Amino acid sequence: MTHERKRNRDEEDRWLAKGEEVTALFDCAVRGLAERNRTVAEKSVLALMCHLDPEGRETGARVLAHFDSCLATLERGDFDEALEVLLELKESWVEALATLRRDRSRAAHLN
Repeated sequence: MTHERKRNRDEEDRWLAKGEEVTALFDCAVRGLAERNRTVAEKSVLALMCHLDPEGRETGARVLAHFDSCLATLERGDFDEALEVLLELKESWVEALATLRRDRSRAAHLN
């Protein structure tokens, strides 16, 4: 395995590990919203916001806007709408992780 390929694989490992952390935070936020626990939901959404990659400014800004919307909706006490927004974001996140895993698996079989 070349040095470059090993470095890329290590970077993918870090992204997948971070991906699992983010998924767990989504789960926690969803659970907080479903249980109408504002404190848990807010803390989880704020933690999710901290996990945004500052390098991905355009995408990060759109996701940040969704998180802000979720927090504002939660502040108004509309748990159901906040839950809907968060579930859409979580679904996109889970799909992106699945794609990364699938692509990584395919690439491994090519070598």
